[in-house]
Amino acid sequence: MLRFDTFPVFYWLLCCLLCFGLIWVTLRTRISDSVLLALSLGTLFILRLPTLVYNREINPDESQMITQGHTLAVDPVYFRSVDGTTIGPLDSYALILPSWLGLSYNYISARLLAFGLIALSLLFLYKAAQRWFGQLPARLALLPILFTLGLTQSGDLLSYCSELVPLFLLSLGTWLFSKIDTNTHPAYTTLFLLGLLLGMVPLGKIQGAPVAAVLGLFTAISIIKQPVALPPKLSRLVILGIGALIIPAAFIAIAWLNGLYNDFWLFYIEGNLRYGGNTNHWQNILNFPRHMAKGEEFGWLLTFSAVLTIAAVVRYLAVPRRSVVSGQWAVRLSFIGFSLLAAFYAVTRTGTEFVHYFFFMVGPVFLLLALGWRIGMMSSGTAISQWVPIVVTLLFLSLIVGKGALNYARNIPLNFYPNNMAGFSTPQPPIVQQIRKYAKTGEPLVVWGWRCDYYVSAKMTQGTAENHSERCVFESPMTPVYQQRYLKDFLRSVPPVFVDAVGSQSHWIMDRKTQGHEIIKPLAAFVQAHYKYMGLYNDARLYVRKDRLNYVD
Repeated sequence: MLRFDTFPVFYWLLCCLLCFGLIWVTLRTRISDSVLLALSLGTLFILRLPTLVYNREINPDESQMITQGHTLAVDPVYFRSVDGTTIGPLDSYALILPSWLGLSYNYISARLLAFGLIALSLLFLYKAAQRWFGQLPARLALLPILFTLGLTQSGDLLSYCSELVPLFLLSLGTWLFSKIDTNTHPAYTTLFLLGLLLGMVPLGKIQGAPVAAVLGLFTAISIIKQPVALPPKLSRLVILGIGALIIPAAFIAIAWLNGLYNDFWLFYIEGNLRYGGNTNHWQNILNFPRHMAKGEEFGWLLTFSAVLTIAAVVRYLAVPRRSVVSGQWAVRLSFIGFSLLAAFYAVTRTGTEFVHYFFFMVGPVFLLLALGWRIGMMSSGTAISQWVPIVVTLLFLSLIVGKGALNYARNIPLNFYPNNMAGFSTPQPPIVQQIRKYAKTGEPLVVWGWRCDYYVSAKMTQGTAENHSERCVFESPMTPVYQQRYLKDFLRSVPPVFVDAVGSQSHWIMDRKTQGHEIIKPLAAFVQAHYKYMGLYNDARLYVRKDRLNYVD
């Protein structure tokens, strides 16, 4: 069994050696892309290994989505059994996939899925960058992103989050776009598949819709610019459009057939548009440096990308008899620029400054780095041009490694997620031990407040569409609507156990007097009539349905 303590010095040194070795392999030896990508993604797996075997919650969203995936496996109708609010449906459905391999609904399986989505995204972005800018620029672009996502200790970048499915869809779509852009006669299947991916992005995270829109727009521009007759162009655009509409139309049709269309519009579309709607977007933009600072290593990556871009522009202007940018290159340059703007909008729109939003910028930054290196090598062949990529990449890696060394000197953990005491087991806090006395695996559980990890630990599904009650507690124009639905769902599932987790150990919702379940008076009356209060555990109130008081598993 793999064990990682707080200061795994040998492992950390091994990771540093692997990273420095990967730079040498990439830049100083001739190996195939297949071998390089296998080494790169294998290194990324080793770098993220401590969190892959850390069977604990890193980010509260993880528990929320794991529970949603488990619930959808039992009742697959979205909005009836599950509502992820700002989290898209596809993020929760994707968590069913590890169970097909025999894995449990826990944090290990979720992070394995997260790694797979990141690895595939980097693979497709590499292929797109290589097709557009060449092999070496694509390799150089891969390294800093790999080091950032592998060596970071930011929980938002290491956990399973709702940006990863859209990242995968957009990365695969970017590779398909690169094939369309470089092919006068792209296959209809490629166009249709790209359309499907574009239509799926808003169902992964509606926040990613602007980035998908840019990808769709420039795919259409590329088709229009192709030197073929008008009828083939129109047919290709139609195929792309049909593909983009199929998945959203199917999802809406299923919701309508189950009487849930109003829920889809109200809770997903309108709810998302309201989210962050009371913030000043210009102020959010001005706060972006602070957001970057929260991201630490990712903030450094963005700074590195900006510096490299500026240096590439200066070098381009300084190269004698520089080539004129062709129409094809103009499309690619514009695509990268508008993708960056769309990703920047997605990251800053809500003003909440969550670090995991930066995943929307991975694709544009990858292409920007590859473009920067491509321009920088326009007059390669001198001794300095051969060493500059090595030195620059080493400097970026040394910055991250230096932070780890400084932390070690200050007795700050090298690994924030030790499992040396816990192993691979999911935690069983006292309240979960009590829950398991009165309910069994797979039964519905309702937790008022915000402790979705109780569902994961108890291996139970959620009895209300929202498995936390933030939107039932904090005042907004939609609060009464959320409360009515919460009550309706509770009366439908009548869970054997109900937990009011509002207290010192709840996320954000901690004031029992003003935020307890009693704020919904019919809910409080139903609980009082049909449930028995069993006491406080983990500073949460435990209620058991009266017919389960003598239950024996």
